[in-house]
Amino acid sequence: MKIIVFIFFNIISINAQANKSWPEWETFKSIYISDAGRVIDGSNSQLITTSEGQSYALFFALIADDKQTFSKLLKWTENNLSKGDITINLPAWSWGLSNQTKEFGVLDSNSAADSDLWLAYVLSEAGRIWDNHYYSSLGFLIANQILQREAVQVPNYGWMILPGPKGFITNEKSWRFNPSYFPIQILRRFSELYPQSNWQEITNKSIDFIMQSSPLGLAPEWATLNAEGKIVREVAERNVGGYNAIRVYLWLGMLNNEDIQKQELMRHFSPFMDIIVKDGTVSEYFDTKIGKQIGSQPIGFSASVLPFLYSSNNINLATQFAGKIINNNSKQPDHYYDSVLSLFGKGWYEGLYEFNNNGQLIIK
Repeated sequence: MKIIVFIFFNIISINAQANKSWPEWETFKSIYISDAGRVIDGSNSQLITTSEGQSYALFFALIADDKQTFSKLLKWTENNLSKGDITINLPAWSWGLSNQTKEFGVLDSNSAADSDLWLAYVLSEAGRIWDNHYYSSLGFLIANQILQREAVQVPNYGWMILPGPKGFITNEKSWRFNPSYFPIQILRRFSELYPQSNWQEITNKSIDFIMQSSPLGLAPEWATLNAEGKIVREVAERNVGGYNAIRVYLWLGMLNNEDIQKQELMRHFSPFMDIIVKDGTVSEYFDTKIGKQIGSQPIGFSASVLPFLYSSNNINLATQFAGKIINNNSKQPDHYYDSVLSLFGKGWYEGLYEFNNNGQLIIK
């Protein structure tokens, strides 16, 4: 009888732990997500919503097994950013209060490839995890739109994903890219899901670009490929890094340790690791001319490097950084980016999710 009771209460305990909510996600929802499913950045007067915010929130909802919020986020995205049909229209990247008309609507109709990649990935994985064929189909259709509208074959280099369909090609002589727009685990997953396409080449070239655009082991915000297939860095030897580049280290740290190129990538970016280990913090930029980090120290940046620190076996520093993040995010809707970086980095660090070596999402 004692054994039966012991087993019974252990089962209850395991189920309770499995169904325990993700407090940081619940807080994020209460601050940033409207009842209709719109992620609102309250840090500016236009109260903007970005396609990035919608796709990130969909990812977190999937991890939290929050099907109701997932459905609301997707519906709002389709109706307001994709002209009512996400199967044929990539989401506009910016929506909010127009300074001219004083009405809410699309502010910039250009799509953003980083958001589109996450959106296609999240829908594909939601379809698999929740056994939902509709989500899987949407993931496939959006991934196909990315190839049709945002992929480009750069001369003397190969197939790459532009940051968006418009504004990133200069007279067919240069192509501008953002290294943080290439989460390798997503590209690996698409290579596996769609093997008869250009995703494998895009994956390989994106990894090359990430390293070649960071010769000092410090990721830039932007870099350009010319017609000879050579990279032209858009920063001089100053102010490397920033609010885009911090995600390069985030995606890299979360790569599965069995990924065939993770160790090479970790070695390549070890100079960045050396800096934050020495300083015990991470700042907005690194000035290579004076050899120091400069600018403020956003709490989201500390969260972003948690996977990177952990993957480098800097466990003690990772523990210190994790301690900084607890209860340190603003409860006002004015720190959207810090909040999403914290959900990504701290969520992974706490073992809520991971990626296998083919990019498949594993939710714990």
